[in-house]
Amino acid sequence: MLITARQAKEKLIPYTEFTLLLHQYNKECGLNFVDTTNCLNCNSPLLTDYCGDCGQQKAQRISFSLLLKIMQRGIIEFKSPLMFTFLGLLINPGKVYREYLDGRRVTYFNPIRYSFWLLTFSLVFATFFGASIINYDMFVTSTDGTGLPIPTEKILQRIDSFVIYITFFNAIICAAFLKLFFRKEKYNITELYIPCLLNLSQMFLVALALILLGYLDTLYGQLFYFISYSIYFIWGISHLFNQRTWLTYVKVLFSGALSFLLFCITFGFLVVFSMGVKEGFDEAHNAKIESELNTTTKKESKK
Repeated sequence: MLITARQAKEKLIPYTEFTLLLHQYNKECGLNFVDTTNCLNCNSPLLTDYCGDCGQQKAQRISFSLLLKIMQRGIIEFKSPLMFTFLGLLINPGKVYREYLDGRRVTYFNPIRYSFWLLTFSLVFATFFGASIINYDMFVTSTDGTGLPIPTEKILQRIDSFVIYITFFNAIICAAFLKLFFRKEKYNITELYIPCLLNLSQMFLVALALILLGYLDTLYGQLFYFISYSIYFIWGISHLFNQRTWLTYVKVLFSGALSFLLFCITFGFLVVFSMGVKEGFDEAHNAKIESELNTTTKKESKK
């Protein structure tokens, strides 16, 4: 007769017999991880408690204690890759960039996924508060001072929804200029893309704080964001190259300024072009309606 694990403990069954009974119980319940010889994640031969290919620990039944451990590791453990990356980017971003590019990557969270999640959260956060992550005043202003026309607002809202992809594109420009100013460094453009993307993504936390305080759309808020971004960029990239000289700071500053200028030109062209296309379609549509009205009026006058 099969007994449960609790009943086995209550009857003080010896450890070996208890293990056999527990194994039988799990097997009959349909979840038998004890006899597993292959990794259930990648199907590679399992020789130890951890898979030699993917690194996953040998699977076991999720008990209440294991569930608590999983929650603690995934949410509040400071040594988890997500928390380690987040805190590292706050305290010493240059160290995170350098160690990840130099090969210490299991310690840190996937940088592309981290940036995507952080940008997605920022976009949802800004939408919830009815704010825009990007300040469009530098690209377009209303002529009457009462606000943008409704068609233009729709265009800008549409562009705002692509802020994630815009940031990923901006990181490419930033990496190209960094490589231009630091040609003798060992990192190539694709490797420099990682710290540039993490840098841009992490600075969205400042934007979220300004949104929460209601200062993002103000002149002082934009000035504070620009200064914060400049300091964070110079601090992180100079530590990435492990060069803390005035020449390095100036080179990083110029590379960041030129990449920001090129991004503004490219993005401004996109905004103006989208508005022009929209206005062109609106004019064509209005002209068509006006032509139809004139035709109808002429027909009625002839009658």
